[in-house]
Amino acid sequence: MSGSFVLIASYPKSGNTWTRIVLQRLLRGVDKPFSINDLEAKYQGIWRRLAFDRWAPVNAADLLQEEMEQFLPDIYRRLIPKITGIVLVKVHEAAKRNVGGEWLYPPDCMPNVIYLVRHPYDVAVSTAHHLSVSLESAVEIMADDGSKRPPPTGMPESLPQTFGSWSSNVESWIDNDSYRVSWARYEDIVADPVAIFSRFAESAGLQVSREEVAEATKRTEFRALQREEEEQGFKERPPSSPQFFRAGISGTWRDVLDRSLRENLVRDHGRVMERLGYGEDGSAGTVQGTR
Repeated sequence: MSGSFVLIASYPKSGNTWTRIVLQRLLRGVDKPFSINDLEAKYQGIWRRLAFDRWAPVNAADLLQEEMEQFLPDIYRRLIPKITGIVLVKVHEAAKRNVGGEWLYPPDCMPNVIYLVRHPYDVAVSTAHHLSVSLESAVEIMADDGSKRPPPTGMPESLPQTFGSWSSNVESWIDNDSYRVSWARYEDIVADPVAIFSRFAESAGLQVSREEVAEATKRTEFRALQREEEEQGFKERPPSSPQFFRAGISGTWRDVLDRSLRENLVRDHGRVMERLGYGEDGSAGTVQGTR
């Protein structure tokens, strides 16, 4: 019997990995041993490239990005009969169609999406730390929809991804009626992780109790993740990042992000910020419409 893919989507540095760890624990069983380096990653990063090269009729290195994207939907359709159970897939790309009009992640074989969004002030600080770039560069990256970037000159280990800007990434998913999207703000997860992760577990098709979610959440407290990374490392940490699990709280922008950079973020993303209840003062007020 074939399984199902569940996309865990977000703009980078918005809580994607934490969510995957909690749900992966629930999938494995909360009482079973689990390491952050046990996270399922077979269909993302370099592993997605390997799957592409195995199932596509031509190697990715011989294709332009738009040509690769033409093959991707059918690659996932080929993989569906090969998997069992629920397979979580990390996605930082904006929801996107290829030139043939198909979604890169076809809803017919991966209809359920969990989407995370985080205040752009905190995303900017976390992005700068993650990529080892200046805060100014991080703010510019978040505003870049990719349209002005030159095409890559060589083929990276992983397939190219199109994040879009912070705003376009958010709206490409939460306004997308082609998928069953369950989304939440990072700030609300921090405030009440059991409630949000329970909703996410249900959306993913997991049959678990609230007590199991509470235990999985307890075992993935941020300090525990930091300690494990310090002791064992984390295979998903990029070389540019000195530490993957850096803070795990809201409000890290304070005393770091100056007024001019905050104004730039509001200039670039103010409409979507207001829609999501994100204030210019860094607050996360009430918001309607999460599902």
